[in-house]
Formats: sequence, C-alpha cells, structure tokens
Amino acid sequence: MASATTAVPTRGFLTQEDTKLFHSQGYLVKKGCIKPSVVQQLDTLTTQVIAQIAAEVLQAQYPCSPDQQITHIRGSQIVFKKHSDQKISILRVVGCGGIEPRFLETLRSHQMAMTFFELLGCSDLEHLICQFHPKQPKDGVVFVKHRDIQYRKAFDPDWQDVLGNGSYAICILAIDPMSPENGGLYIDRNSYPQPQEETDIVSLTMEPGDLLFMHPEILHWSDENRSEMSRRALLTGFCAWGANHRTYPGTEINVHLTNSDHGVVEERVVRDNKNMRQTAGNH
Repeated sequence: MASATTAVPTRGFLTQEDTKLFHSQGYLVKKGCIKPSVVQQLDTLTTQVIAQIAAEVLQAQYPCSPDQQITHIRGSQIVFKKHSDQKISILRVVGCGGIEPRFLETLRSHQMAMTFFELLGCSDLEHLICQFHPKQPKDGVVFVKHRDIQYRKAFDPDWQDVLGNGSYAICILAIDPMSPENGGLYIDRNSYPQPQEETDIVSLTMEPGDLLFMHPEILHWSDENRSEMSRRALLTGFCAWGANHRTYPGTEINVHLTNSDHGVVEERVVRDNKNMRQTAGNH
C-alpha cells in the first residue's frame, strides 16, 4: 500500500462555532474559502475536462438511451447521457482525480482533511467522494430529492454510523455562482435531524470559492439549469474510518487518512469486491 505524509500544521476551513452550527442545522455555507487564483485554475481545468469528455464519448459507439451510461477515462468514471442529436449531458465525473489530478489536490488537500477531522470529531477518515458536476446550460440534468445516506447504505449494506453523528459529511466547492436560475441546490431544513411533516425549503446561493458542507441526513435536490451560465462544482466526501466497507468507483478513492502527531498520513485501502463498475449515487 502506498502512503504519504503531510506535516503542514494547517487548520481546517471551519471554526469551532462553524462546526457547532453545522451539527445543529445539518448544513453550512462557508464563504470565500478558496483563493480566487485557485478558483480561476479550476475554472480553466473544468472547461478542458468537459471538452475532453465530450470528444472521447462522441467518438465512441454508445447506444442512445434515456438512461444514464457509464464509461471510464483515465481512471475516472464518467456518468453521462448521450442524446439522439449527438449531444451529451455529463451527470458527474466520479473519482475525478484520475482525469485531472489537480482536482484531487484541492479536494483532498491538507486543509480539507483537517476540516473533516474537526467536523466529524475523529482522527481516522476514509476519502469516499471525489467528483466533478458540470451542470451545463440546458443540459437537462437534475438531482432528485434525496439524503446522501441513502446512497451510502445502498452501495454498502454494511455501512455503520460508528460515531453516532452521521460518520460522514460532504463538501461542495462552487466554481460558478450558484442560484435557482442555474440549477442550484435546495435543502429542506426540517429534514434534519428528524424528518418533519412541515417543510422549510431554502435555496442555497454560493459564489465561486464558497464551500457548502452537508450532513448525510439532510434532504436536498436541484432542478435543471435553464440559464445560459454553467453551474460547475467539485464534491468531496469523507467518512469516519470503519463506517464504509466497499470500494468506490474511480481512481484515488478509498484512501485512509490518519491525523497523527507527525502530520496527516494517507494510505490506499485495497478491498476485494466487485463494485468498481457500479455507480455510487449522485454523490
């Protein structure tokens, strides 16, 4: 197993007050976390990746289908729809560190790892989610109402909440501004911590470089992007070590991170199962 150590004494993106607010309401938007220069680089890289995927998928022979289709490019799982007019809609790029390693540098940075150690309150994590969601203008992509825990348990029937606080969280990094006009996210605040009969729907707005953290139990969804502006985002998700038991699709996933006195140690996890070509849900 390959391992790496990062000894930079960087704190996470969140304060103690932020962490308390996250656990009290099930989500948190943290403004301006990613430097504009990094956001600009991600803007350029995501544009290139979309073009690469479109070129490779359109050259291949895939049957036209209303259902999602899956292929792999440089270790990343590409979930897409190919339409009869030879256009494609990219639903998500899973394990996106394969097709573009600099995505992984951002999504599993030392500061991001420290954030999740502090958010979940543990010293051992597993990196499960490393995705790119393009959400292009009028591409028809929607994400139905769901709680992220649904996908974790469906993919891993042995999933365990080992910490009693969800043992998992996800972070969404906005590359474009996000609003209802371009297919932004909605959440139901009354879905956390326990589902209620009444709903309290909130439309989340974000600016490039903002981070959205979500608890696995909170209900969320997004509509189609009907605007002329893309709504690109990167997603990263970590669980407490011991919660997950399955190998996720895509390269550079299922990495065990330990927060030790000598820094953050990364070690690749190797599991013997047959899930590598399955899709693990929206995120």
